[in-house]
Amino acid sequence: MKKIYLLALLIALGACMEQPSVQNEWHVVFKTDKDGTVLQGSKQKLMNAIRNGQDLKIGWGVKREDLSIEHLSAPIWLAILSEKEVMAHLDPQVLSNITWDSLAADYTNFDLLQQEWRVVLTTKGDFDAVWYDRKADTVIKRWPQKHRMTWFANGNVEIVPPPLFEK
Repeated sequence: MKKIYLLALLIALGACMEQPSVQNEWHVVFKTDKDGTVLQGSKQKLMNAIRNGQDLKIGWGVKREDLSIEHLSAPIWLAILSEKEVMAHLDPQVLSNITWDSLAADYTNFDLLQQEWRVVLTTKGDFDAVWYDRKADTVIKRWPQKHRMTWFANGNVEIVPPPLFEK
């Protein structure tokens, strides 16, 4: 019986001990409005993060009176163009509908499962979306847009590396 009390006491004391905090290491390095006007950070800071090999994520969203949606995605391919702009490709996604009444994914339209949504984003606010039918090997729709975007880097961007084409 004493062993059970001792075990319970050790468990209780362990639960009361301060646990190490997990810190969010993701930082906003560049944020623009939909026209590409800089709201926070800088393109140089973003380019430094890319050249340092840091993990990146890009966030964007839309809000209307009746609904809103936010997206966050890690790019699968990045390019620094003429040391002035950044272009990012996202991983192709299989589409679903959204049932807005229940805020749930809806896969009842099985034709959507053969479609991919492909996106290229730029630091100028460009958001070029393409719906592609994998089965028919055709582009269904292309929808160039402009979006407010937030570019995040994992870790602090303190090192200023040279361009990747230099030694």
